[in-house]
Amino acid sequence: MFDIHAPDHMQVWVEQTDAIRAAGGVGWSEANGGYWVVVNYEDAVAAAKNWQVFSARHDPTGADPRARGISIPPYEFALILSESDPPRQQKLRLLEIPFFTPSKIKAQFPVVEANVHQCLGAMQGREEVDLFHDFAMPLVLLTSMALVGIDVEHWQDYTLVAHRGGPSSSLDITQDTERVHPMLLDMARDRRANPRGDIASALVTGEVMGEKLRDEEVVSMLSALVLGGFDTTSSLITSALIWLSENCACHADLESDDALAANAVQEFLRLWPPSLGGARNVMADTVLGGQPMKDGDRVFLSWAAANRDPAVFADPHTVMLDRPNACDNLTFGMGVHRCLGMELARLITRLSIQTLLRRHPQFRVIRERCVPYRSKGLVSGWSAVPAVLT
Repeated sequence: MFDIHAPDHMQVWVEQTDAIRAAGGVGWSEANGGYWVVVNYEDAVAAAKNWQVFSARHDPTGADPRARGISIPPYEFALILSESDPPRQQKLRLLEIPFFTPSKIKAQFPVVEANVHQCLGAMQGREEVDLFHDFAMPLVLLTSMALVGIDVEHWQDYTLVAHRGGPSSSLDITQDTERVHPMLLDMARDRRANPRGDIASALVTGEVMGEKLRDEEVVSMLSALVLGGFDTTSSLITSALIWLSENCACHADLESDDALAANAVQEFLRLWPPSLGGARNVMADTVLGGQPMKDGDRVFLSWAAANRDPAVFADPHTVMLDRPNACDNLTFGMGVHRCLGMELARLITRLSIQTLLRRHPQFRVIRERCVPYRSKGLVSGWSAVPAVLT
């Protein structure tokens, strides 16, 4: 049975979703109360774009029992931006969009580059390092904090959550939020009194549908920016480095060719999406991929399976660094909830890979000692990636 939280999910999901595809593209899972599993690219895109029928909204009060958000099982609380629908969702998104324009991302280049060199420099001279704890984690955390407006001098205050090694349940997500809540709340209150022009200031001073955001709403959005962006991007970096450690022939081309490296990042996103998919809530009787669905049903849109749809990607299970349509992957979602931070995540990943390859072209991951996240239902990543730098 398809179950995103099953201990062996990462060993069987490709076989399971290929079987669902062969049987028509939409399957049923009895796990966590039951939900439809959508694996075909075309169907996943159609559902993601049709938010009126396939809703992301979450109502933890239970007033609308259909509104159970984007997680299976549902979180105990609502993610203010990710688990809302238009028009409110679009108004919330407008507060953050100015910080993710192409010019803003371009301005982040020297920040990311400096952070990459800082993290690599801190590993110099060590017999063994951990590419998650010592490299990907601090790199992404420092960059995310700088973007949001958090004083990077306090970055280690956030490492308890980062070092935990991935969420295995909605309880873990709740505990993570509780750990960082006081720090983010203090920052939000400071920005109300002393706005600085950063994302935190935009959230506390902006209005959504004529009203200021409450403190808990600001903290929810800040937490998603710091923790959500951290978890997914660091997972992508470590997955890519594990593969690169075992495929040395491409190192020289990747380190010298920015265009190839950028496309390779898209291919890594296609094959190893940090977020394997997202749930939606059926708000009216409908048909998707030929499968009738009822009002109140739940649907899991498998980005990971859609990224391996042979109707879109030739030889879908093979790494092709120069794949011409690698950029068509759905790893960052589709429709109104497409990830705002995707360009920054790609930049961080490309610079981290290229710089590490230039400085340590013979690095070696100790694959047999790598430790995956306890559950990959929410985020697919690694909590330990030991390596030797040369």
